[in-house]
Amino acid sequence: MAEFAYPIFAGAAPDLRRSSQLRFLVMALALVGVVTVAAALAAILAPGIRHLLLREDGIVEMGTVMFLAAVVLGAGASVLLRGPSIPVILAGLLGLAELLDETSFGARLFGFQPLPLHGGGQLDGFHDLLILAYRLLGDVSHGLALLLVALLLLLSGGAVLLALRHMARNMTGATTWLSGHVLLLLHVGFIGLAQIIDIATSSRALSAVEEVLELNAAILLAFYVVQMGWMEAARRRGAR
Repeated sequence: MAEFAYPIFAGAAPDLRRSSQLRFLVMALALVGVVTVAAALAAILAPGIRHLLLREDGIVEMGTVMFLAAVVLGAGASVLLRGPSIPVILAGLLGLAELLDETSFGARLFGFQPLPLHGGGQLDGFHDLLILAYRLLGDVSHGLALLLVALLLLLSGGAVLLALRHMARNMTGATTWLSGHVLLLLHVGFIGLAQIIDIATSSRALSAVEEVLELNAAILLAFYVVQMGWMEAARRRGAR
């Protein structure tokens, strides 16, 4: 666990670590708040643009793709320029998997036909494996399918609550190694909540919430990569 955390912050003063973590966290959450409010107001006050905003390949989904592409490119550049870092590599791999999901493994870009999915639809993303598991469990027992949803909710909610706990500790000056990874925890929580909506509901309103959650999760992951890169640069400057 120490290998995951301390190489990022070694050589940086505690106050510098805490102020940097708070700075990136506040900026990320501010942008997430602005995006959420703007999407909600646009959907409510301008219903004529809802299909452009929230549909598949709409404005929100394109925003998600752009942020995820930035995550992948940023993580790759950080590794090439500063050497391998476990948090950055993990964030880059998460961003790549989610980018492949958002582009249907390239099916919509290159025009090939994905495999059919049990129960309808197509197997064109990693999240479809969760949908497949939900449907197969539902074929056996509805209770087992609900158990999968409950487990995902527990993990997602747990990640968000853990992030909030360390945010509060960070603000009081009591930093821990997890304090530097709050953005990653929030990302995991948001993505988990989006997947729950995807596999267990068919509401158009909740589908819109899912799209916004995925965009917000991509924003958080992008800020996490920038934060990790900035802290590594600060560590190197302090080591000189």
